[in-house]
Amino acid sequence: MLIYLVDDDQEDQEIFDMALLETGIQASLKCFNNATSFIEKFKGDCTVPDYVFLDLNMPKINGLECLKILSNESCLNRSRIIVYSTSSNEKDINESKALGAHDYLIKPVSFQVLVNSIKSLLV
Repeated sequence: MLIYLVDDDQEDQEIFDMALLETGIQASLKCFNNATSFIEKFKGDCTVPDYVFLDLNMPKINGLECLKILSNESCLNRSRIIVYSTSSNEKDINESKALGAHDYLIKPVSFQVLVNSIKSLLV
């Protein structure tokens, strides 16, 4: 299983990686520090991840703008895109899903809740 995480916060990337390992699910994680580098990845290489976890609050291109751009990438049609954000705003959740996100995960404050959330989303 191939998972991409697009998040500008290095600490959040490390916590996500540790939580993914804790699930026991065999997966390879590739992190992108911003939406721009993630989008550039598909200009010449259409490696299709099984899952994309996408943060909303990022500089330059935010998660919602990234979702709009990704809607034109046919190679991502087989990927499950999950918005992974601190925002619990209903408007953000609804807009994310309207733009093609398969699910929306609010970043939990508990490590074990994150482990359980990832496990339930990937199984």
